[in-house]
Amino acid sequence: MASALEAAPLPTAVASPIPELSRREYLRKLHRMTAWLIGLGLLARAFRYLLDGSIWNDEAAVALNIIRRDFEGLTHALDELQVAPILFLWAERAVLLVFGSSEWAMRLVPFLFGLAGLIVFWDFARRVVQPTAASLAIGIMAVARWPVLMSGTLKPYTADLFCATLLMALAVRWRQRPERLWPLVALMCVVPFTLGMSYPTVFVAGAVSVYLLPAIWQQRDKRSAVLFVMYNAMMLVSFGAVFALVLRQAADPQTAELKAFMRSYWAHGFPPSHPFEFVWWFIKIHTGRLMSFPYGDGHGGSTVTFLWFLTGVYACWKSGNRSLLVLCLTPFALNFVAAVAGQYPYGACTRLSMHLSPAICLLIGIGLAHLLEMVGDLRKRFVWVKGTFILLAAFGVGEMAVDAYKPHREPYGRWIQRIARQLDRQLQPGDEIAYRSPIPGQRETFDWYMTRFGERVSFHGPPVTHAETRRVWLIVITNKEPGVKEEAELLAALGSGWVSIARTEYVIQPHSLVHSSIYCTIHCVARDPGDVKTHPVLQSGP
Repeated sequence: MASALEAAPLPTAVASPIPELSRREYLRKLHRMTAWLIGLGLLARAFRYLLDGSIWNDEAAVALNIIRRDFEGLTHALDELQVAPILFLWAERAVLLVFGSSEWAMRLVPFLFGLAGLIVFWDFARRVVQPTAASLAIGIMAVARWPVLMSGTLKPYTADLFCATLLMALAVRWRQRPERLWPLVALMCVVPFTLGMSYPTVFVAGAVSVYLLPAIWQQRDKRSAVLFVMYNAMMLVSFGAVFALVLRQAADPQTAELKAFMRSYWAHGFPPSHPFEFVWWFIKIHTGRLMSFPYGDGHGGSTVTFLWFLTGVYACWKSGNRSLLVLCLTPFALNFVAAVAGQYPYGACTRLSMHLSPAICLLIGIGLAHLLEMVGDLRKRFVWVKGTFILLAAFGVGEMAVDAYKPHREPYGRWIQRIARQLDRQLQPGDEIAYRSPIPGQRETFDWYMTRFGERVSFHGPPVTHAETRRVWLIVITNKEPGVKEEAELLAALGSGWVSIARTEYVIQPHSLVHSSIYCTIHCVARDPGDVKTHPVLQSGP
C-alpha cells in the first residue's frame, strides 16, 4: 500500500489558458489609443501656439510685409527676400486688421491649419488603409516634430499640409463610393483655394487627377466625367492665375535678388547633373530631413524612417493597392520634375516638403504595420503596437517639455519682445520713438516689434514729427559696440532743449557662432523734465 501511494502522481495545478484577443477587442483598443494620440497631437499644437514665444527673424520678415502693405500691395513682390501664397498673406492681413498684431493673432492662421490638417489626415488615413496602419500613420502625424512646430510659426507650411491632405481625402472618398458625386464637386470647388493658399499643393492636385483618371474611365458615367474635367479645368485656371501673379512679381527688380538668394539658400534641394553626384544627392535627400517623421535630421538622420517608408511602398505593391501608390508617390515625382527645372526644391527641408507629409506618414505607418503583422498571434502583436504608441506618446510629451523649456527661437527675440511690451506700458500720449538698427540680415525681428508701434516710430527720418511731442525714446540696436554714432546722430537731430531722463545699455549674446553680439541703447529724453511724473526705466534684461 505504501509503495502504491508513493507511486501515485502528486496533483498538479492546471494552468488556465490565456484567452485569445478577439479581432473586435483588438480594434476597440486600437481605436482608443488612436483617439488618445490625436488628442495629444491637438494638445501639442495648442501648447506650442499658447507658449507665446517671440516672433523670430524668419517670421518677422513675412510679418513686416503684412503690416506695412494693404491687400493690393501684398500681390506684388515681397520685401525682406520673402515669398508666400497670396491667399495666406490675405488671411494674415485680415487677422491683423481684426485681432491686432500680437504673437497669438499673427500665428492664428497657421495654428488653425495645423489643427485642421491633423483632423483631415485622420479621416484620410482611416479610409484608405487597414486599421493598424492607419492608427500608426495618424499617431506619427499627431506627434511629428515639424507639423507641431509649424502650427505655432507664422509661415504657410501647415497650410501646405492641410491643403494637400484635403485634396487626397476627397479623392479617396469618391473612389471608394463612385455613386456619390459630392466629393468631385468639392474637389472642383476647393482646388482654387488650395492652390492660392499653398503653392506646392499643385503637385498633389496633379497627382489627384492621375489617381482619379482610371476610375473615371472605368465608370463611364457622364456626370462623373464632366465633374472630373471641370476639376482639371479649375486646377489649370487656378495654377495659371497663380503663375501669372508670380510672373508679374518677377518683373519687379528685387525679384532677381530673391531668386538668386533662394537658389543659393536651397541649392541642396536641386539635383546635380553629374550621375555619381546625383546618386549621392538622392540618397542624402531621402535619408535626411525629407523623411523626418516623427523625427529625424539631415546627414542620414532619417535613415530608419526612410526604410519604413520603403517597406510601406513594398507592402502596398504586394497587396495590390497600387492606386494608393499612385496617389502618394506622384507628388514626389512632380516635385522632382520641378526641382530639375529649378523651380522648387526637392526635399531640401522638412518645412518645404509639408505637402508631401501626408504621403510620408501614411507609407511609414503602412511599413510599420507590415513589420508588426509578422507577429502572428494577435495578442502579442497588440503588445508591440501598444509599445509603439507609448513611444509616440512619450515623444509627444517630451516635445512639449522641450518647447516649454525653450519657447523662443532666438535670445534676442525674447529680449526685444519683453522690451516692446514694457515700452508699450510706459508710452504716454505724445511720446515718439526714434529707432535705428543697422544690422544686415539680423534686424527683421527688431524691426517687427518697433513697427507694431505704428506711426509714432520714425525709422529713417527726423526723430520728432509733431510739435506736441513731449518725450522721445531713442532706440539704437547694432552689432557694433556700442552704437554711439547712431545715438549721437539722433540726439543731434533733436536739437537743443531736450533733457536726458533715462538711459540703459544692453548686450545680447549670440544664439549661434554665425551671429555676433547685439548691443542696444535705449535713451529717453524729454522737452521739459518737469512734465514727466515718473522716470521710465526698462528693466528687462536679455
